[in-house]
Amino acid sequence: MLRLFIEACVHRRVAALFATLVVAVFGLYAYLETPIEAYPDVTNTQVTVITQLPGNAPEEIERRVTVPLERELNGTPGMRLMRSESLFGLSLITLTFSDETDGFRARTVVLQRVAAASLPQGATPELAPEATPLGEVFQFRLASDRHDLYQMRAEVEWNVVRVLRQARGVADVVPFGGFLKEFHVEADAVRLFAQGLTLADIEQAIAKSNVNVGGGFVRHGDQELTVRGLGYLVTAEDIKRVVLRSKDGTPVTVGDVSSVVQSYTPRRGSVGVGLEKEGIEGFVWMRRGQNPSLVLDGIHAKVRELNETILPKGMHIETFYDRSDLVGQTLSTVHKNLLSGFILVVGVVWLFLRSMVGSVAVAVVIPLSLLAAFIGLFALGLPANLISMGAIDFGILVDGAVVLVENVIHALRHDHPKDRRGVLRLVVRSAVDVGRPTFYAMLIIIAALVPVFTLQSVEGRIFRPLALTYSFALIGGLVFSLTLVPALCGVLFRPRHARLEEPAWIERLRGAYRRSLVWALGHRPRVIAAAFALLALGGLTVTRLGTEFLPELDEGDIQLFVEMPPSISLESGQDVLLEVRRRILEFPEVVRTLSEQGRPEDGTDNE
Repeated sequence: MLRLFIEACVHRRVAALFATLVVAVFGLYAYLETPIEAYPDVTNTQVTVITQLPGNAPEEIERRVTVPLERELNGTPGMRLMRSESLFGLSLITLTFSDETDGFRARTVVLQRVAAASLPQGATPELAPEATPLGEVFQFRLASDRHDLYQMRAEVEWNVVRVLRQARGVADVVPFGGFLKEFHVEADAVRLFAQGLTLADIEQAIAKSNVNVGGGFVRHGDQELTVRGLGYLVTAEDIKRVVLRSKDGTPVTVGDVSSVVQSYTPRRGSVGVGLEKEGIEGFVWMRRGQNPSLVLDGIHAKVRELNETILPKGMHIETFYDRSDLVGQTLSTVHKNLLSGFILVVGVVWLFLRSMVGSVAVAVVIPLSLLAAFIGLFALGLPANLISMGAIDFGILVDGAVVLVENVIHALRHDHPKDRRGVLRLVVRSAVDVGRPTFYAMLIIIAALVPVFTLQSVEGRIFRPLALTYSFALIGGLVFSLTLVPALCGVLFRPRHARLEEPAWIERLRGAYRRSLVWALGHRPRVIAAAFALLALGGLTVTRLGTEFLPELDEGDIQLFVEMPPSISLESGQDVLLEVRRRILEFPEVVRTLSEQGRPEDGTDNE
């Protein structure tokens, strides 16, 4: 059967080359669509429930919010671990699920169970974004030369977040810093008592007044006019004019019993930029399993749109951290390895075979095998990363092709075919002679990867993509060695290639090897003892080597943690961090600094 397969590829060379071209095109498409990460994402399927109850101490949050939620979430299908944190005004419950659990299903089940929990008024549980701890792909700050922190934060909330969420693959955009504008009604207890009113009366009156209502429509000639009642409160003066009650025909308004001032949501954190004490930033989180390159391309397009057409004059977005730099370094490494391996293989094959035609027939297997690996990853929906792509050995991929081409050239030198038909018969015979050993050699290498496929949990998520990528590449190399390489040999080799002479130094090298082999067979105990000594030395060396969880990949950034007493006020912490940033900026290598203290208003980042 193998002979018939090889004969079909050699005698129908055009069809074989066209089929290879189709596979290459699909492989290129898979390469462009497959997510490529710098590091493998080792995170389990997780769902985090965020619940805020402002003003409550951690003990009250634990008793009134965290414990009721934990009771409902216990026994969630597929859950392996549940842990919780109770902070001032914030409850965080993180559920970790088994690897085979679908993330969407897990979030749906958690939402159903959370809805059944008995929680105090004002506590509304929400799910954290569908992202992983490695999902923060873009960080920006909003700067302006003419707007205050209220205006910039409002712009982030109403426009920047909305536009960036439209980018494909974005899970969430989290704003942080500045002042989230509010109007505060500061009631005077004496006046309220004098008027016989309570805080509940003020709250109800404001809620009923802050509404627009519809009144149907009125016919006017040939037209219909919509009737609306406009009641939305816009300014502090509008709130002051809200009527609480009427006493002896005289209205009592909110302004009569309280003062209304513009303020902001109570903050549990702040952002500092450079030598500026206050700043505004935002995090863009990528959805789990998305392609970082495509997601970042969409984010960059939205940032340009915001800066050029949407944001007010004088206000603009500045990039602080961009994952595309790291992804670009990863892709550059893969491309460099591919090019270097291609050139090295062509050079080494030519050095031994002295045939540029044979070198090209061998080297073309390298990019095609990598494209085959991307096809396999794309079909399984798995991402590629620097570890899985960097571990591929180009020498093993082209092993079968080298053996086949060398056998063809050897047969050409020995038989000296006179015409094209003789060359094709020779190619078929040579390929069949080495096809079976090549096939079994590749299968043995793939079988050696079987233990890697049995790894589970974190180690499985790190090394299983490596094993799959390597296996797909080996399978691709084997298939192309038995199909494309014979077809290329039939196309490229001519009867004149029988005149190729073997380099003289190859014969000398062969003679030296023959003498070494004779000596080794005559001194077998010494050779075996030397082999065991080398094995022992290798084992001793392994015990002295260092180990690390993931390879070091320096992005050129440094993150510092400044610890302060838990009781320190927000303002005092800002002063400390301002001094830290000032001292860091004294180093000429530092381009910019940004500090974060506390957490955003939505509680997504508890640090």
